Amino acid sequence: MSLESLKEKILSDAQGEAEALIDAAKKKAASIEAEAEDDAKKSREREEKEVAERIRALEEGSAATVRLEAKKFNLKERRRVIDTIYERALESLFKLPEKESTELLCCLLKEFASEGDTVSLSEDYPYPAAAEKAITKAGYKLSSKRAKIKGGFYLLGKKCDRDISYEALLKADREENQAELAAKVFKT
Repeated sequence: MSLESLKEKILSDAQGEAEALIDAAKKKAASIEAEAEDDAKKSREREEKEVAERIRALEEGSAATVRLEAKKFNLKERRRVIDTIYERALESLFKLPEKESTELLCCLLKEFASEGDTVSLSEDYPYPAAAEKAITKAGYKLSSKRAKIKGGFYLLGKKCDRDISYEALLKADREENQAELAAKVFKT
């Protein structure tokens, strides 16, 4: 074999090996690229799923917040209605005619007063002359000082004092009957 043919054979073998190495490198690169694309696709799908889950959680949270706010508003409005009912009841007690106001005073004295109590009418009691007659007739003393309460009277007793104002009576009624009243008004 001549030097020239040996040279050509070496170059030909080297070129064949280089082409084989290039083909192997291209296949390896294609394999790495496909694997990277697959990993990227899986990563993107996982992230999209996480984002969708977060969006769903936010939407559920928003819906829950809206429901809670609606319930709070509803409760606030119900309280406002109950407040209005008791405010109107208080106004009605102040607007009672003299006879009915005096009868109410007598009933309250029978229920709450004890022997020896002194009655202090509220500053805004509408019929003090009629009240004085009823208090004296019932056997109680009338205080010359007026009580700073809303309607009704204050009992000054030997053992304890009692607030029998319209406001206190309605507050006690509200504590006792508010749930029943709300059930009737709101048909719950």
